[in-house]
Amino acid sequence: MNVRVALNAMFAVLLLGGCTSAGQRLDQRAREAGLEIVHVTAGEFPSIVYLKRGAAADHANRPLTIFLESDGIPWLGRRPSDDPTTRRPVALEMLMRSAAPAAYVTRPCYNGLRSDKCNVELWTGARYSSEVVDSMVATVREAQRRIGAERVALVGYSGGGSLAVLIAERLENVVSVVTVAANLDTDAWTGHHQYLRLSQSLNPALSDKPHPWPELHLRGANDLVVPLATTERYFARYPRAQQRTIEGFDHVCCWVRDWPAISVTPTPSGL
Repeated sequence: MNVRVALNAMFAVLLLGGCTSAGQRLDQRAREAGLEIVHVTAGEFPSIVYLKRGAAADHANRPLTIFLESDGIPWLGRRPSDDPTTRRPVALEMLMRSAAPAAYVTRPCYNGLRSDKCNVELWTGARYSSEVVDSMVATVREAQRRIGAERVALVGYSGGGSLAVLIAERLENVVSVVTVAANLDTDAWTGHHQYLRLSQSLNPALSDKPHPWPELHLRGANDLVVPLATTERYFARYPRAQQRTIEGFDHVCCWVRDWPAISVTPTPSGL
């Protein structure tokens, strides 16, 4: 009888877990870590910001570090995903291992946040479009306002790295940009994998905007998702950008595990 009760309880937990959305699971993970969950409507789309405030004195003296997540699951085979929200929140886990203050900013139409303007293009071909980037810039500014931070540092993982660069180009008082396993030349990246070209998106490697802030781009030596050859045009365009290849790492391993040790912010002298 006890075995039957235990099995019924286990199946109930599995059933409930199956009914929980990816966005709800991220919210739960943020709560467990003591992050503040803030719903923001500063841009064209609603967004969620997970805030790690830290000591009040830090807010005026230290930049707010913005963490940006990967593309998640934009496609399921040959059809667009109904929910592109990541099931593996690498950037969120990196935030949890970082010093406060920090904020995790979600993308338009991710995390279960939908509006009349949401359509599948916003997480497929237009995932790095001006519409997406401008809305996220407004959300970052609102996060700054809530924390009371004048300066920002941006950290982006995978596709979030491309967004980090594009957002930094449109913000004031950026102190640094750090990307991790980022597809910095979206045309070369889609061409390499024979994906559909992101024709409605901005390509960081083709930007005509200056990069006055120090930037550091980390990649794993074993990364087959974003091979080194697919980022060459970006570094030709921005030769002062720092690159660092880490042996033993790939696209996922082992950024979260070793984040505190490898998240050294670049300095202007490194340019």
